[in-house]
Parts: sequence; C-alpha cells; structure tokens
Amino acid sequence: MHFSPYVLVGLGGAIGSVLRWMISIRLDDSLGSLPLGREGFAWPTLIVNILGCLAIGFIAGHRKHSLDVWHFWVVGVLGGFTTFSTFMMETSWQIQAQNWPYTILYVLGTFGACYAATAYALKKSEQRSNR
Repeated sequence: MHFSPYVLVGLGGAIGSVLRWMISIRLDDSLGSLPLGREGFAWPTLIVNILGCLAIGFIAGHRKHSLDVWHFWVVGVLGGFTTFSTFMMETSWQIQAQNWPYTILYVLGTFGACYAATAYALKKSEQRSNR
C-alpha cells in the first residue's frame, strides 16, 4: 500500500514531536537536580539530538527501504524528534548569559556526540545491509 508523502511526513512529525516532548519532560524530572535549559546545561535536548542522529544513521544505512519509509521515519518522525532549532536557541541563551563553560561544552558535546552517533550507526547498518 502506498500513502501520500504529506500524510506520512505529517503523521511521523506528530509522533516525533510528542516523543521529543515526552523524553524532555521525563529527563527534566529525573535530572531535576542539575541545571537545565535556560539556566544551565540542556541535557534533554542533547540526549534527544544524539538519539535522533543515531536513528537517522541506522535508517540511512539501510538502503533497501521504500520512499514511504524514508518519508515517515526520516523526514517525519526524526524531523519532529530532533531539536536543532532548540539547540540553537539554548546556545544563544547561554551566549547571552555569557555562560561560556556551558556554551562550549554544550556546542562541542552536541556536535561531537551527534557526529559519532551518526557515523557509528551508518557504519553498523551498512555492514548489516551488505550481508
């Protein structure tokens, strides 16, 4: 069965956004003793971005999927799930507050960990696809 890409992206985006929100709320609750968001280090956003990069690496590495799978999972779910715009807003807040240690750690940690997660997942999924 073939679905409209608009439907797939829209449904996936709704699911991804709700998942991101649920994870952020859960992490804010469980990491409540740590400074988060505008006040300190944005752990929920960092963790969601790493998970999203890991997931997109695995999906992109499996080249034997349909365009429907790509529209739903990559453009929809992961597009709604990952939070680069949130990352940029939180980085801007840290810069405005001149909170340099958190800013540097957050930016380098996000790029380094997300790159590593994506590269790892791509390599692993390409190895599986070649079997």
